[in-house]
Amino acid sequence: MFSTRNIATALVGVLFFFVVGCGGGNSPTAPPDGWQTSDMHWWAEGVDTSAVFITLDSLSSMGVENAEVQLSASGDVNQEQFQAAIKRSLLPLYRNNPMVVDSLFEEYAAPQLEEVDLGGNVLQSNGELKSDLLNKNQKVAYEAITEYFREPQRDQSPDNITWPDSLRSEEYSGVVQLQVHLDVEGEGENATSRADAVEVLSGPHPTLNRIALKAATQATWKPAYVLEDGSWTPTESWVQFNIPFQMR
Repeated sequence: MFSTRNIATALVGVLFFFVVGCGGGNSPTAPPDGWQTSDMHWWAEGVDTSAVFITLDSLSSMGVENAEVQLSASGDVNQEQFQAAIKRSLLPLYRNNPMVVDSLFEEYAAPQLEEVDLGGNVLQSNGELKSDLLNKNQKVAYEAITEYFREPQRDQSPDNITWPDSLRSEEYSGVVQLQVHLDVEGEGENATSRADAVEVLSGPHPTLNRIALKAATQATWKPAYVLEDGSWTPTESWVQFNIPFQMR
């Protein structure tokens, strides 16, 4: 069964798993050579920080939603409101590349959604679309977009992530939530994506946060792709994922 939860799991349910051991070599809390840091933001030299450190909390923060277009439990639902609700249900997909995904929504998903009959009672008591209507058309929109857009996929992560014994306790147990901007290296189907900007969205301890930041810079990804003129072109993207630091 296709659902919002399925999308969220597929797109952002990415975890890095660890082997606890003794550290060695380069410091696990130091940024890569040439990288710059500011608080819990790390970025590669030459990166435009205003372009890569963007807020992906909502469609409004991404700049792709009209905040005035909201559903209302007391009135009928028009096409603009309906399509805005479907967009919001696709938040995990939008996070990959808001502008690209929104342009594909408008070109390929919107025409299909315009055919939906919005007559009768289509809202729940809380003012949201009824779940069957939402889930069915979320699937329609998702499939219309992903026919032309491939989401980034984690390819390789560090084999061994370590952290100090002093932080291996219930007190510091937790999850570091990261947001990463992925740049593209190479062309075509052989391209690779690596982080060129990483930020901590939340975390249990500054040292664990920095260890997670370092791990994210070492991972590789299969890029996001856009179908253009019959060919899949790799493009920049963003991903959010968790790194758990928990007692076993």
